[in-house]
Amino acid sequence: MRVEGCVGYLDGVRHRIAFGWAFHRAHPQIRLSVLIKLNGRLLGSAKANRFRSDLHNAGIGDGHCGFEFPLPRGVPGPLSVEAVIEETGLSLVPSSATLFTEETDRALPAEWQAEDHFRQPSLFLLGAAKAGTTSLHSYLGQHPDIFMSDPKEPFYFEAEYESGAAFYFNRYFSAWSGQRLVGESRHRNLYLPYVPERIYLHNPDAKLIAILRNPVERAVSHWWHWYSRGQEPLPLKEALQSDEVRIRSGRRFSDPAEIAAYGDTLDAYGKGMYRTYLDSGYYAEQVHRYAARFGSARLHVIMLDDFRRRTRETLAGVFEFLECDPTLAQKIELTRLNESSFGMLAHVTTDLRSWLLEHYRPHNQKLEQLLNCSLQEWEQPFE
Repeated sequence: MRVEGCVGYLDGVRHRIAFGWAFHRAHPQIRLSVLIKLNGRLLGSAKANRFRSDLHNAGIGDGHCGFEFPLPRGVPGPLSVEAVIEETGLSLVPSSATLFTEETDRALPAEWQAEDHFRQPSLFLLGAAKAGTTSLHSYLGQHPDIFMSDPKEPFYFEAEYESGAAFYFNRYFSAWSGQRLVGESRHRNLYLPYVPERIYLHNPDAKLIAILRNPVERAVSHWWHWYSRGQEPLPLKEALQSDEVRIRSGRRFSDPAEIAAYGDTLDAYGKGMYRTYLDSGYYAEQVHRYAARFGSARLHVIMLDDFRRRTRETLAGVFEFLECDPTLAQKIELTRLNESSFGMLAHVTTDLRSWLLEHYRPHNQKLEQLLNCSLQEWEQPFE
């Protein structure tokens, strides 16, 4: 199994995903590339950088050495899959005699299909990042009429769109059992400018939910999310300055080459090639993109402050928007998930807080006009 210190296995094929792991024994921090072949034909490569708790618990590398690769649909059997470490040419041995552990190319359910688009998913919790989407995703999934994706945040519309609807279904909704509404909660869908059109082409009748947080608080929490996990090397002020330079340069996923590069560099945690701490809080332009494409009647915007203070009331309003029984909001088990720790506040100086308030003020004013509401409370972040 070892060539120049590399080791790994091809674990199997599940939901049309070939998956396994590979790492370098002497240098586990190096992320190897794995070439995937189907019936002898090279399909492409996958980076072995995904975290898997089973690998971590077994002491295999640092746990961040899993890989996944979507297989094309419609390839006639029998299927033969091979995985090869690109850096060494080592062919990874299957970890079991039965490689295809589940059906790998299931047809899209008839209920999901329409003549020129798809009926499901019919619900998109768009974001924003660090604004309570994890909790709301959990609450929505407790309603008997709603099935929410697993995992919570599909990368389909941002980086897997060419894989097709059958891949999307098998990868993220395989446990669907006939619920009337199907939803997902990828927060980058709100931010990325090319995603609204893709969602519209998939299902123009979908209903959309955006949950917005004070952008000053959101930016700091976004930075802290990566910094506290060791995946952001810069302190808060320097990270925000770096992000501002990128924004002023015009690099905001506006051309095909940039979009393709983003998809190629998106890691297993959903972290892309740019810092996006600042412009993830430019809500007016993000909400406008969806309202302009879908119509305002299909878009429901809530504020995180309302969601926290009046959770069940806000949730009942969401269910009513989705045409589900709103009285069931009283029966939802409420547990806040993915909360930021308070350690981040030590990094917020008075000067930086004032700078962020000034930076976001014109964006907030545009949002007030768009939503016809007052956001005066956002002038007091962290209070």
